[in-house]
Amino acid sequence: MIKKQYLTILLPLFLLLFLASCVSNKKFIYLQDKGNVKTDSNGVMPVVPYAYKLQKGDILYISLTTDDERLNKIFVPSGGAGNMQMMQGQGVSGGMLYFIGFTVDANGDIEFPYLGKIKVADLEIGNAKLAIETQLKKYFKTFFIQVKVAEFKFSVLGFVNRPGQYFFQQNKVSIFEAISQAGELQAMSKKMEIQLYRQYPDGIKLHTIDLTDRSIINSPLYYIQPNDLVYIVPLRARNLGDMSSLQTSFGVVAPLLGTLLLVLNTYILVRNL
Repeated sequence: MIKKQYLTILLPLFLLLFLASCVSNKKFIYLQDKGNVKTDSNGVMPVVPYAYKLQKGDILYISLTTDDERLNKIFVPSGGAGNMQMMQGQGVSGGMLYFIGFTVDANGDIEFPYLGKIKVADLEIGNAKLAIETQLKKYFKTFFIQVKVAEFKFSVLGFVNRPGQYFFQQNKVSIFEAISQAGELQAMSKKMEIQLYRQYPDGIKLHTIDLTDRSIINSPLYYIQPNDLVYIVPLRARNLGDMSSLQTSFGVVAPLLGTLLLVLNTYILVRNL
């Protein structure tokens, strides 16, 4: 019969092993169905349309093409669509676009050669293009213009594998695409409380995102915007020693506890012979 003093040792050890095997997945699995996701009759989850409004400090790439190449160079000295394609192929972003693009100034305007200043702040990119076209019609009967946000940059910090600032050359980026660029979240990050700091004309607002809830697809926060900061905070559980996560700690400690239990069990059997 096992003595009482041995039970006081074995019981906590068994309890630790039980806890190590019972770490809930609810805090770690993405896009769980929590009963609040919206779908249509075909089971499609609608996404809120992406509608980014230009802000002060944004950089626009503008390409103008007419039937007179000399006029094209006057209005867009930096060169046209060919340069943009070359830069995309070479992965150029940041500094180069700062020099060849049109920056939305503190008053919400861009300054276009000969046309002067054109108000584009608080306009979606399509409406900004219309505002520029209205001015161009004073000079050209036939022309083709492209207007794009020159650099889609955002930052991901905190409990990710590759924190830093990232650049996209596309119209829209989902929160999952942003996180994948940062090398995925670390194991013990708070997937239910992702902090999104978003810039608005009057300041910065903090939004909280639950990546474990599938209804994020229906949310206006599903797509991030230029200059967003995504911050990943850790769970409250602290690391054990120099281990990178609590799960890793359990994975190391559990075999040691098992070995210790085996030794104690052998010792008890020998004592009782």
